[in-house]
Parts: sequence; C-alpha cells; structure tokens
Amino acid sequence: MQQQVDEHGLPVVDRLADFWAVPAARREAILLEAIAATHTWHYARNRAYRQAVAARGVDAGVTPAPDVLARLLRPTAQTFKSYIDVTGSSFPQDNPSSFVEWLDDQLSFDLTRERFASLRRRYRSLEALLGAVEHTFADLGLQMSTSSGTSGRSTIMVRDGDSTAKTVESFYLAFLRYLGVEGVQRAVFVMPRHTRIAMARMAAFSVQRLGLGDDRVHFAIPFPADPDKVRIRAGRTFRPGLSGLVERRLWHPFMGWMQGRVVDPRAVRTTVDLLGRAEAGGERLLLFGGWVQLHAVALALREAGRRLRLAPGSLLGTGGGLKELYPCTPAEIRADLGQVITLADGQPIPVRDVYGMAEGNWAAMQCSAGSYHVPPWIYARTLDEDDGLQQAADSTGLLAFYDPYGGGRLFPAFFKTADRVRLIHGNGSGDAAPCCLCGEPGTYIPRDSIQRVDLLDEAGCAAQI
Repeated sequence: MQQQVDEHGLPVVDRLADFWAVPAARREAILLEAIAATHTWHYARNRAYRQAVAARGVDAGVTPAPDVLARLLRPTAQTFKSYIDVTGSSFPQDNPSSFVEWLDDQLSFDLTRERFASLRRRYRSLEALLGAVEHTFADLGLQMSTSSGTSGRSTIMVRDGDSTAKTVESFYLAFLRYLGVEGVQRAVFVMPRHTRIAMARMAAFSVQRLGLGDDRVHFAIPFPADPDKVRIRAGRTFRPGLSGLVERRLWHPFMGWMQGRVVDPRAVRTTVDLLGRAEAGGERLLLFGGWVQLHAVALALREAGRRLRLAPGSLLGTGGGLKELYPCTPAEIRADLGQVITLADGQPIPVRDVYGMAEGNWAAMQCSAGSYHVPPWIYARTLDEDDGLQQAADSTGLLAFYDPYGGGRLFPAFFKTADRVRLIHGNGSGDAAPCCLCGEPGTYIPRDSIQRVDLLDEAGCAAQI
C-alpha cells in the first residue's frame, strides 16, 4: 500500500479497508507520513490550528518524533467548544457574525466573509443558526453536527461531503469487521430520525450502507432532537433573562413530562412491535440505542411476560455511555436483556457497545471478547502525566488520536481526549503485546478500562436523546 496525495498535497487513500492487510510496522510508517503531510497542509491554511501549535514551537514541517507529534494535539473538550470564548456566550445564536468568524478560523478554507452579511443579527435557537449556516454555504456542502450538549455547551462539528463520506465509510467498515452486522435484514434505532447528534447520524448512515431500504431502517423516537430541546430537557443550562426563566419554569418540566409519559412509552412500544415483527419473519435484526433505552425495552418485555427469540445473526448495539444517576449498571442491563431476548437457537444475543465522540470521524466497536478496536487507519496513543506520547505496547493514560484522512480539507483531526484508557497494540511494533482474545490484531482498548474523565462537564451522553 503506497501513500498517495491529492492535487493539494493532502494524503488520500482509495480504500480504508486495505489498512487491515498492511503489516503493523508498514502501517505505522504510512500513518506517520500522512500525519506529517496533513499537518503541513493545514498549518498554512488553518488559523486556529496554526496558532495552537506555533505557540508550542511547531512550524510547517514536522518529523514524526513522539515529542513533536504530542505538540500537534488539541483537546477535544475545548477545540470545538471554543466558540464560547469568541462569542462570549454558550448561545452562539445570539451573535451569529462572531460565531461564523470563529468557524472561519477553525476551517482550512476561506468561508468568504462577505457572505456573512446574509445572516441575521440573532436567531431564536441554535438549530436555526446551524441551519442558516448550512444554507448560506450550501455550495460547500457543509453539514453541522453536535454532541448531545447536555452540559449546555455543545461541541459543534463541521463536515463537508467528502469528510462525511469518509466518516460513514469508517463507521460502516468497523460495523462490518467488529460487530458482524453484514446480512442484517432490519435495523431499529431507539433514537430520533432527525437529530444533529454526530454519533447517531453516523451510525444510521453506516447501517444504510448495508443496502437496507427505508422500510427496513426504523427510528423509534417519534420527535426530532435538536440541540436546544436536548439542552433544555437536561435541565443543567438555561438561557439568561426571561427566555431562561421560561425554559426553566415551563419548558423543562413540560419536556420531562412529555419524555416520561409520551416519548419514552411510544418509543418502547414501537421498538417492541418491530422486534416482534422481526421474530415472526425470522429476520436478522440490529437493535441500536443507549443503555437506558435498551433497558426500557427489556423491562417492558419482562412486564408483558414476553421472551423474544431472534434469528441468528441478530445483534443489540449501544453507545454513548450511561447517565450518571441511572440506578443500573451496564452489566445489570445486559443481564436483563438476556432474560427476555435470545437467539432462536437459545444462545444469548450479542450486546456490543461502541466508543466514539463527536469530534472523531471514527468509532471503536466492541468485539465478541468485549474489547474496543481502534480502526487501523487511526494512529492512537496514550499520554503520560506530562502530556508525552507513550510508546509502550501496553499503556494507560489519556487517549490521543491522529486521523490524517477523516478531516479532509476542513481541519487536522489530531486530538487529545479527556478519556483515560488502557491501550494495547496487539502484535504491534516495540515490546510484545498479545492480540485481543477475539484473535484480531491491532490496537484495542480492553473492556471496562475507559474512564470518562470529563463526564460531568463536557462529555455528551447519547442516552439523553
């Protein structure tokens, strides 16, 4: 596999899937070369990135030495929330011009500031602002996605057509490789069809790559989940002044009532109905939702005295972590699911988790042994207490990742996360390390080793949608 560049000098790859066939040492060399080329290209064009790394003594040309690579990282918990510092508010809809100026600094091409004039002075919601930006720059194919923003400070991510396609390909390939969803005949997402939450969008897009028609891909939550509704329902951050008072006193309790009395029960009924349809038709089914949503389905089946037996090849998937105050652990939820849903031959139905983040154009899927596998086109390392890259084949620290392909021409996807993990490079270079018990070589995160350090203040929870 040869490293290629496009007409701009950005690294490209025809097929991400080819990385699985490349020996570990050669794969690392390809990734390091791609990281250097990506850095050089964005350094010349991306003001926010250049300011961040130049302050650490980095110029346009870099060598792939660990100490240099560490200085290319930006924190996920701040980079795409930094509009707050620029606009002076967690509500960019109150100052659209400053928000778009921030956006222009974050991207590696010029948004043409003369076009900013078409934006209004204010918008009634973050959803309205993001939609207006997409419309204003429709010729660029910009798509705005967010984290769930339950803290009131949404991560706001931008993708264009090329980077969206690459992200969907990354998710799709990982779904096939680690979750084994090929051959699924019906997919049910316990989430809304219309949402900006990045991971929900990418999971749905990826499953549609399986070739399922619209009548075979279902979204059980009947109402849209735009960033403002999610924020208000979470009840942690409200707008200032009278608007915030209305949100706190009226909309927050009303949304809580609606969620408990209308939205959740309808989503559970819809999901149970679709599960029954798949059972009756002998269809291989993928059911995907947050832990809390899956648990609600299990409890509803148990209360009704039903035990479903799904076709071999069926799978339950989840992602986004667990809400802090939920009374049951993932292990307890798995046990409850296993009591009411099995495969037709009586075997336990697989329940697989997905680790990802809004800022990532990739996700680590949980394999049959419970490990989270980092796709081979991602260069992942952990950081020590001094923010240095750890080179050991088995290390623990804050996760850092370099995705030289996923960001495309928009931004360099080199990020330091706020998640502490144990990272193992199975059969990699350096000190010997075992492969995952599933037999898959490559980089993986063992089960139960992810500590979401930023859970309370920054991390989004997909269960909130």
